[in-house]
Amino acid sequence: MEKPILELKSISKKFGPAYALKDINLTINKGEFHALVGENGAGKSTLIKMLSGVHLPDEGDIYFKGKPVKFSSPYMAQNQGVSTLFQEIQEIPALTVAENIFLGREHQKLSFIEWRKLYREAAELLTSLSIPIDPRKNMEELTISQRKMVEIARSVSINAELLIMDEPSANLNEDELNVLFNMIEQLRSRNVTIIYISHRLREIFNLADRVTVLRDGQLVQTMSIEETDETKLVQLMIGRQLKEYYPVNTETIGETVLDVKNLSVPETLDNVSFNLKKREILGFAGLAGSGGDVLTKVLFGLVKDFSGDIKLDGEPFFPKNPRQCIRKGISYVPEDRKTQGLFLNLSVKTNMSIISLAKYKKFGFINGQKETTDANDLVGHLSVRPNDSTKQVRNLSGGNQQKALIGRWLLDKYKILILEEPTRGVDVGAKMEIYQEINKLLKTDLSIIMVSSEMPELLGMCDRILVFSDGRITAELDREEATEEKIMEHAFPR
Repeated sequence: MEKPILELKSISKKFGPAYALKDINLTINKGEFHALVGENGAGKSTLIKMLSGVHLPDEGDIYFKGKPVKFSSPYMAQNQGVSTLFQEIQEIPALTVAENIFLGREHQKLSFIEWRKLYREAAELLTSLSIPIDPRKNMEELTISQRKMVEIARSVSINAELLIMDEPSANLNEDELNVLFNMIEQLRSRNVTIIYISHRLREIFNLADRVTVLRDGQLVQTMSIEETDETKLVQLMIGRQLKEYYPVNTETIGETVLDVKNLSVPETLDNVSFNLKKREILGFAGLAGSGGDVLTKVLFGLVKDFSGDIKLDGEPFFPKNPRQCIRKGISYVPEDRKTQGLFLNLSVKTNMSIISLAKYKKFGFINGQKETTDANDLVGHLSVRPNDSTKQVRNLSGGNQQKALIGRWLLDKYKILILEEPTRGVDVGAKMEIYQEINKLLKTDLSIIMVSSEMPELLGMCDRILVFSDGRITAELDREEATEEKIMEHAFPR
């Protein structure tokens, strides 16, 4: 058994009168992969911020490599061998990939940066990690997932002894996930200790040696991964019995609402045909770039270069732009709530009502009282926390931000709701609440298209699943016949 690399002894942290962490005792062994799980607000972020030098504990002691430490800044923590990959991407968008990787550690000669050496070493690092990104590109030119991969590469480049990874797999597609897991294996072969936070429980069970559960700022239990299972872990996280995780659609599926024939988009979709029925949840599955995400954007008027026929309630429909689609009864929750869906500096109320302002307008003025009443009712209905619609949405947890975004489409009546990655970066408790709400929406005659990279989510929620591969639909699977194996069999290009 390796000696402990990190020990936390009676650690507590308060913000105002409330404890964010209380009396935490935890030992992390050198070279182990230690998962840290819990609902949003459980204290995970506060704990890793103390380990990375953002916060100092109010009480207790931290020992690193057997010595007491006080990391008063991220720079100090990094210098002593602790590197943190935060959930929010830390970058300078206007600088190149190479500059971001070696920021503050650039090779210099006579006070001048050695650019050739910088780009060469960045290219070698990216190649060694199987990350196909040009180190001379500016960060602002990259996709969200590519930017995340660059940040992971930066953490690797520091040669840390303890690497803390907060939701590293969020926004990564299947290929990028494989790169991430390969990188983790490389780090483990070098005896690097990893503290890993993720809401994706399958990752925890596939990767972790031990797991620690936090709830309401307190440590509930630390155990070997062999000692637990998903049901027990979820119960420990939420502090209550786990009921039906995926609610079953008990509504009678009705007539066809949307009928798509021979839809094609240059280089991305090829002759796609399908239908969506009233009160049905239809899943789109497939590898990254297989076409499902492009199809949803066609249906919401975000991609206009397409051919084929679309009928909505039996009438010809040509999606021109989101405004027209909304008027026709189509609503849309994009995969990245922060960059594509929410106005982070605005309140929960404004984020919910912004699409439906016309219903509050009278004589050219907005009825603010009615708008606030409806928003507060939704906040209560969706269990958004804190229970205050005036709060800036940026200050909410991921799960509560997602509820606010879904709530935007509950102020009016729609025919179709398109959901892309509906629970990405959301804790298990909030996931259950979102699934319950999705299920309730079927009672309003709504039809739902769900795109998800989490196959258990598709299998648990969808009445039918369409599998995409190379821009084509390669399989249509009913709930009874759909399995992960069948989906993957049809998802790989032939």
